[in-house]
Amino acid sequence: MKRQVSTLDAIPSKRLFLSIIADYDLNKAICELVDNGLDVWTRAGRTGAIRIQVRLDGELGTIQVEDDAGGLARDELRYIVGPGQTGSSASDQTIGIFGVGTKRAVVALARDVRIKTRHGSGDTFQIEFDESWLGDEEWELPLFEVDPISPRTTLVELQKLRVQITEDARKQLRDHLGATYAEFLSLPEVSILLDGVSVDPRFFDGWSYPPDYGPRRFRGSITTSGGGIVDVEVIAGLSSESSPTAGEYGVYFYCNDRLVAPAMKSFDVGFTTGQAGKPHPKISLTKVIVRLRGEAVAMPWNSSKSDISTKHAVFLALHDWLVTVVAAYAKISRTWMGIWPEKVYAYRAGDVVDVEIGDFLTARKSHLPDPPKSKPRLPERMASRNAGLVRRSPWVTGLFEGVVAAETISKQPLAHANWFALNLLDLTLTAALRSYFVNEAKSGLAERGLKKLLTRAPHVASELKDAVPLDGETWVQIENLARRKDDLTYGRTEPTVANDELRAADVLVRRVLAILHKVRTDA
Repeated sequence: MKRQVSTLDAIPSKRLFLSIIADYDLNKAICELVDNGLDVWTRAGRTGAIRIQVRLDGELGTIQVEDDAGGLARDELRYIVGPGQTGSSASDQTIGIFGVGTKRAVVALARDVRIKTRHGSGDTFQIEFDESWLGDEEWELPLFEVDPISPRTTLVELQKLRVQITEDARKQLRDHLGATYAEFLSLPEVSILLDGVSVDPRFFDGWSYPPDYGPRRFRGSITTSGGGIVDVEVIAGLSSESSPTAGEYGVYFYCNDRLVAPAMKSFDVGFTTGQAGKPHPKISLTKVIVRLRGEAVAMPWNSSKSDISTKHAVFLALHDWLVTVVAAYAKISRTWMGIWPEKVYAYRAGDVVDVEIGDFLTARKSHLPDPPKSKPRLPERMASRNAGLVRRSPWVTGLFEGVVAAETISKQPLAHANWFALNLLDLTLTAALRSYFVNEAKSGLAERGLKKLLTRAPHVASELKDAVPLDGETWVQIENLARRKDDLTYGRTEPTVANDELRAADVLVRRVLAILHKVRTDA
């Protein structure tokens, strides 16, 4: 059984405004007001020029945002404060669609709000509200006709600010505006000024063009459940510089020409184990720029346009293919780490390769050639260098492996890494002298005598010097290394080995290996 017994009041409380502004900072709030001007301009067909001016006065504590996009007609003024009301339809290729941006933005920025607008050359109207209006539940606002402002203009004036205007805040806002509206600012008809100075567009498309692995531009579309078409353009490649600290690698999303999500590095776009890998300097050349154009309702942005909604159907349609591309370029970045200057940065110019995808929903391939083979690790390179020598003299394996082990240990994040590495080098030097004495000099000396002979501190035995063909300066260095190791081993203080000292020992041991055993350590 079902029968109506009453009705409920579903009119939202004005406290809604205050409860949904917590995640709004100066940058996001100003962008909401800039979005309004661009949307009015877009709905009018983008005919003519548009100029948006943002003025911040830290001393007076005021903000002004003014645009000449056309102004709002009298019957559109309700869009300014009515929750969920917007001048954009779902089919417009605009930025605003949720009907909450302007309301949240002005309340987040100030306690005293005044908005003037003049549609075309018509009358100028003004609405205003402050904390007292937010404090009651009456939704009606007085509408005033005021002295005319410039034709086709909307002016938002904010006082009693909730945010602080600092020089650092100005700089961050300028950078944010330049990045967020770079696509618009590249059009000659569009200008945005902050405190009277033009904002320059800021793009993230600095690419490298290594042979076979240069950037690729993928084009195609996604058909929505409602039959709409979202045009997709993706440029993926290796950046012209590594930016692990600044964090400018990752995936960028532009929706209807507005940057929504910069430098995404979450598991949603493949930055996780088993795909591209977790964010790490090794993959910091990976960059993918996604541009989506279509009906506002089909854009996968959140309501503040500050991130991508990863549950949105359009994002989900793109996801599997996107992760494949991100993982492909991350693998190249990782493979070539350590040789980026010659493999990547050396190729500063080239062409972007165009690839037609068609329908991204069914696409799975990255359309990239097989990734380059990983550079062999140091142990593999050293073994390859000395493969022929090992077949003739198998005892040399332990000698070059000692050099490899010392170098590996020295690079570890250990407080005494250099001390451990010095011990390995000294041990390798002892092994080199023993191997020569036994295998090349053919000495029949017993083990006890061999041990005494190879004890190089405080002096090298003359019998050893006579049997092993090294010059006098090299023997001096060998003696010094033995004494230094003994001092560090048996001294009362913690052993400390400087980088230069370790480097000198390394050079000495490599030279001895080359002279006595023809071992190559230049891998």
